[in-house]
Amino acid sequence: MSYALTEEQQLIQQNAREFTAEYVAPAAGEIDHTGVHPAAIVAKMVEQDFLGIFLPGEFGGAEAGYLSYALIIEEISRVSGAVASILISHASLAAYSIYRYGSAAQKQAFLPALCQGEKVGAFAFTEPGAAPGAGMHKVTAQKEGGSYVLNGRKCYVANGGAAGLYIVFAQTNPEAGAQGISAFIVDSGASGLSTVRTIGKMGLRGCQSAELEFNNVIVPAANLLGAEGAGLAIAAEAQAAASIAEGAMVVGIAQAAMEDAVKYGKQRIQFRRPIASFPAIQTMLAEMAANIHMLRLAVYDAASLLDNGEPFANEAAIIKLFAGRIGQSALIDVIQIEGGYGYSQEMVASRLYRDVKGACLKNSSLDFPEKVIAGNLLA
Repeated sequence: MSYALTEEQQLIQQNAREFTAEYVAPAAGEIDHTGVHPAAIVAKMVEQDFLGIFLPGEFGGAEAGYLSYALIIEEISRVSGAVASILISHASLAAYSIYRYGSAAQKQAFLPALCQGEKVGAFAFTEPGAAPGAGMHKVTAQKEGGSYVLNGRKCYVANGGAAGLYIVFAQTNPEAGAQGISAFIVDSGASGLSTVRTIGKMGLRGCQSAELEFNNVIVPAANLLGAEGAGLAIAAEAQAAASIAEGAMVVGIAQAAMEDAVKYGKQRIQFRRPIASFPAIQTMLAEMAANIHMLRLAVYDAASLLDNGEPFANEAAIIKLFAGRIGQSALIDVIQIEGGYGYSQEMVASRLYRDVKGACLKNSSLDFPEKVIAGNLLA
């Protein structure tokens, strides 16, 4: 990769590659088979400072920057999209939200536990059957003295049931509609908070998804994140940051799939020669390589913008749009190259396809990426 990575970033990338080979690769198939949250691997990631890699040292982070974090996500995703998804939900969504919008007291109270792995973070935004704050199960937050009382349900919460801390979005002002949504920091042990069910998924299976119920959950007013009504702004920025990380996830998954197809193409003999020598196969591989390269550059550029404190929402939307297209097309072509073997569970392509589809679907932004991009063009 010719992108100008610093020596530190190259070392972090190499460390992530070695870590993944030693700890994640041997368990990747079993994680996918069982769908169980891999607590032991998460504990190993804590030892490597992965959970707080881009956060400041004063909160227990490694201060290595968001680009370094994207490099880690890319390397982990080459082996397990599920493990990468756990890290994204924890770091890009939960920890990032507190870091960007939390008060000084909130950062001191919650970020060290997230960086040190004492608590895994999660982002409770989606609600059953409707947009947040709109359906029959919407989560509401009623102010009562020095606390808020939360009621309702959240669904498809990544890390749900395994998390120790949730960023929960709740309606505090029904008359304001979506603009009346606020964000709260909620401990998983809060009375009245329960996991209704875990939700089986096609891919990213080790990143546990759950439906949560809030039954008169009392949250101190001090745990309001940002101001009342700031929920959508917080969610939009966190989801944009997550889009960069998810772009890195797609890069990693697609890269692994392409390398598997190249290996297979060299070994599979048809008409007395390797199928990799056929022009149709070479065209598919070339298009994969070009698309992966362009997405990787886009991810690194957007991560650098975030590190430099520059606006990145438009670039994140471009990544979301492009990653969704090239990730799925790459895996379809890989399965086509590998034929019946690629479709079988004996080959890794089937898992990579299921995982890349999840990477493109999860944490969809509040606005479609096309809307964000066009809005910036027409502003």
